[in-house]
Amino acid sequence: MEISENVSKIKYAIRDILISAREVEKKGKKLYFFNIGDPNKYDFDTPQFLKDALVEAISVDKANYYSESIGDIELRTEIVRRQKRLWGTDLDLDKILVTAGVSEAISMISGSMAPGTEVLVPSPVYPSYLSYFTFHDIKGIEYKTQETLDWQPDVEDIRKKISPKTRAILIINPNNPTGAVYSPKKVKEITDVAGEHNLLVISDEIYDLLTYGGSYKSTASLTDVPVLELNGISKTLLSPGWRLGWANLRDEEDKYAQLWDAMSKQSRIRLCANSPIQKAVAKIINNNMDFLIGVNKKLKERATYFAKRINEMEGLSAQIPQGAFYSFPRIDLPIDDTDFILRVLKETGVVFVFGSGFGTLGKQHFRSVVLPEIRMMEEALNHVESFVRKLS
Repeated sequence: MEISENVSKIKYAIRDILISAREVEKKGKKLYFFNIGDPNKYDFDTPQFLKDALVEAISVDKANYYSESIGDIELRTEIVRRQKRLWGTDLDLDKILVTAGVSEAISMISGSMAPGTEVLVPSPVYPSYLSYFTFHDIKGIEYKTQETLDWQPDVEDIRKKISPKTRAILIINPNNPTGAVYSPKKVKEITDVAGEHNLLVISDEIYDLLTYGGSYKSTASLTDVPVLELNGISKTLLSPGWRLGWANLRDEEDKYAQLWDAMSKQSRIRLCANSPIQKAVAKIINNNMDFLIGVNKKLKERATYFAKRINEMEGLSAQIPQGAFYSFPRIDLPIDDTDFILRVLKETGVVFVFGSGFGTLGKQHFRSVVLPEIRMMEEALNHVESFVRKLS
């Protein structure tokens, strides 16, 4: 059987590094995992009220049926309430599409665009975007973010990268992989550029409630231009394995009706997202989320500690993350980022992700989560520091 050439182009550095890590583990090396943004692999857990809601959905509500392909109406109604409550935005109930995590939403967006379409993406960028775009013959054109300015987007570079084939600008805020939180002023500048050039804004907001620095506002609350927002429960509700997300389109003039129709068609051929989980999330998504105060406090402490330790190592430097789970340190050593990560892995057992897997500006960087307890970070980073001394 002949295999699509596009499959061979798919890369996902975050999980690809695990292949090498398992080989190292077979040799008896203790591994320290700093690669995947899954809080439940550490000392975080899904809130009990969400677990209870799922049990109720399965047993009492008997929500074990196929739901509507576009999503359970109760959940979509609660998403409308959520966005109004948090950000003051008004959504159309029929312009919310429930997906198996944001990843499926990215796939549907990519599969709806004509081959050759260009989408401007921040660099460094979450690699799923580049891989899905490549798979569907869409071109992800990288625009700069400014490391010395806490990884804020370079709006002038966005302007320079717009071409006759550009159809959308992607914003990831709070940001994966850098841990940046884009200022509302910067986001407004990007949406203004989109408005000038009649472009759709795609806004990935999966970490919207996980901020501990900077000032965050949802993109659609800052502009009247069409915005396709992506969100879900994986991160803010500490439930990545539940695989529930959504896309919502705020498009008052119906400029993107064809795009929405194309995404909806794809939702029908995969039948529906998980019905019991939709029913459970509908019951709690507008609950009091005070548990996140403690979550963000822990994340801030760990992010600050991680950056401090990295900045004490000669040849490495890092900005202090302001949101999400990540840090994206720079490597100023006589070694490229891929070799650095593989050698760190083999010699210390610490599993980071090479920065070049996150696009052009990712080179000579690496991504780390800041999720582990500080005592585990200390042990792992002591090993990394000893390794770095040998390279300096």
